[in-house]
Amino acid sequence: MTPDPNPIEALRREIDEIDQELQALLTKRAGVVERVAHAKSRDGDAHPMRPGRKAILLRERLAAASEKVPRVVISRIWREIIASSCRAQGPLTVAVCAPEKSVGYWDLARDHFGSATPMSLHKSPQLVVRAVGEGAATVGLLPVPQEDDAEPWWRYMAGAVAGGPRVIARLPFCGNPGARFENLEALAIARLDVDESGDDVSLLVVPASDKLSRGSFNGLVQDSGFNGHIAATYEEGGDLPRLYLVEVAGFVAAGDPRISDLANRLGDQGGQVFAIGGYAKPLGDEG
Repeated sequence: MTPDPNPIEALRREIDEIDQELQALLTKRAGVVERVAHAKSRDGDAHPMRPGRKAILLRERLAAASEKVPRVVISRIWREIIASSCRAQGPLTVAVCAPEKSVGYWDLARDHFGSATPMSLHKSPQLVVRAVGEGAATVGLLPVPQEDDAEPWWRYMAGAVAGGPRVIARLPFCGNPGARFENLEALAIARLDVDESGDDVSLLVVPASDKLSRGSFNGLVQDSGFNGHIAATYEEGGDLPRLYLVEVAGFVAAGDPRISDLANRLGDQGGQVFAIGGYAKPLGDEG
């Protein structure tokens, strides 16, 4: 056999053939996604996103990653593919809150929801919650709640009507410290009930009396069967002037008996307990 006079060119041709196969597989995958969209429309399921399924898929792809391709690259490729699939199944737009003119939140949204997904920028969290609630945006991106927030957005999630905004994700799901210049995290909301991913965190909003100590409140949360803690509070006045935002480990479905159990244990020192969604636990920084 005569040796190839230019082995580099032969290798490049092999790469070109692989690229053509990849392109063909992406096209084939897009065709299956179209069939999924038709099936969902027949079932009355119009929302393009399944955040729990997305988390499961990313975990599986990263677990199968080879050392030859960095995990952060695998993560980025699949987030773009998933975002493209979501856009093919229905409208997907993102309203981003950047309260201090920070482009870091915009970058988080772009990285997670895809480079071709339409996005809009808003200075006020309330505007983002309203945009999602009224259907002007599919997803809203909001800063992670802090204890000292003067006007916390999460209080608007308590008592939301059925089908209203819920927390569905925490970003970044797969971190890439080399691509960030601001150490920011955010929560995503949508008019969608979050689906279970197998490793989740859920959020509750609980009105309570200001005469109830934090220690006593945490004890009631534990006694109700939740493994949780207070993430933030807000003093709003009224008969039950304090609102607690509580993070609990695991997936809390609608109708979870622990919700009513906590309300019963609070008695006249508390009010209705609101489950406002949750998120798949992020994987952390990827190398």
